[in-house]
Amino acid sequence: MTTISKTSSLAAAFAVLASTLAIGASAANAGGAAKEFFVQDYQFAKPMHGYSGHSGNYYCDYQRLPNRVCVTNANGSESCRIVGWVLREMCQ
Repeated sequence: MTTISKTSSLAAAFAVLASTLAIGASAANAGGAAKEFFVQDYQFAKPMHGYSGHSGNYYCDYQRLPNRVCVTNANGSESCRIVGWVLREMCQ
């Protein structure tokens, strides 16, 4: 399970980086000023509600992501539990 969560975290980070580069390239080609793209994480003990939509002049997406702790026992089986939640805010 740890490999899957690391892989998905890496994929999410790559997607954010690719989006940022694409926004910068399109702004340079258009010759205008582009809006800032930002990502911020908030830590909570319980899951918070996600949201996708306009917030002021930005379009924001809020995702609920679990923080998992996984343990492998002597048999080699893995058990995971959720110890907290991250609310990830992405706006552009």
